[in-house]
Amino acid sequence: MIRSVLCVVALMAGYPAFAEADDFGDRVRAYLLENPEVILEALDILAKREAQASVERRLEAFPELFADVPRHGLGDPDAPVRVIEFFDYRCVPCKAMHPRLVELVERRPEIRIEMRHLPILSPGSERAARFALATLAVAGDAAYAQVHDLLWAPRGGLNDASFERIAAELGLDFGAIAAEMDGDAVSARISYNRDVAISLEILGTPAFVTPVSVRFGEADVDELAEVWLSR
Repeated sequence: MIRSVLCVVALMAGYPAFAEADDFGDRVRAYLLENPEVILEALDILAKREAQASVERRLEAFPELFADVPRHGLGDPDAPVRVIEFFDYRCVPCKAMHPRLVELVERRPEIRIEMRHLPILSPGSERAARFALATLAVAGDAAYAQVHDLLWAPRGGLNDASFERIAAELGLDFGAIAAEMDGDAVSARISYNRDVAISLEILGTPAFVTPVSVRFGEADVDELAEVWLSR
C-alpha cells in the first residue's frame, strides 16, 4: 500500500516512476506519516481522473452527441459550452430544476443546455416523449417548444386524451402527429438516448452530460455551472 501511494505522490509531484531511491522513499514516507491527509487527497484526485477518463472513453462511441444540430434547449445555440440534459416529463427533480436552469443560461450566456428525452419512469413518460418528438417532425420547432412546455403539467395525465387536448389548444393536427408517434424516426431517437444513458451508467433524471463529466439527480445549478465552465 505504501509503495502504491509513494508512486501516486511521486507522479503528482512530477517525479518519474523510477525515482523511488531509498533516500527519496524514506523522505516521502516520513512526510506522509506526518501528513496522512495527503494520501486521501492524492487518491481522490486519482479517482476523479480515472472517472473522467472513463467518461471520455465511453463518449467516443457517440461522437455526434455534441456535434449534432441544436434541437430544443435552453440558451444560445451557438454558446461555447454545450451540456446535454436527459429528462423525463414525469421527473419531479427535472420539473424543479427547469426554471432554475432557464434563469442560469440567462445569467451565463456561454452555456447552452440541450434537452434530450429519456423516458424511464412510466409508460406515460414514453408516450409523452413520442408525442413531443412527433410534433417536432410534423409541425416544427415552434410547435415542439409549446408542446414541451405544456407536457410538464398536463391536465389529465400523460395519455392520448391529454395529447389530443394539447394539440387542439395549439391548433395542431393530432391525427398526423399520432401517426408519427410510433414511427421509425421517433423510435430511433428514443433508443439512441437510452443507449447513451446505459453506456454512461446514468441511473436517473435529470442527467447532465458534458464531454468530460456526467452528473445526475437534482443539484445546485450554480455549482453545476462552475463545473461546466471549468473545462
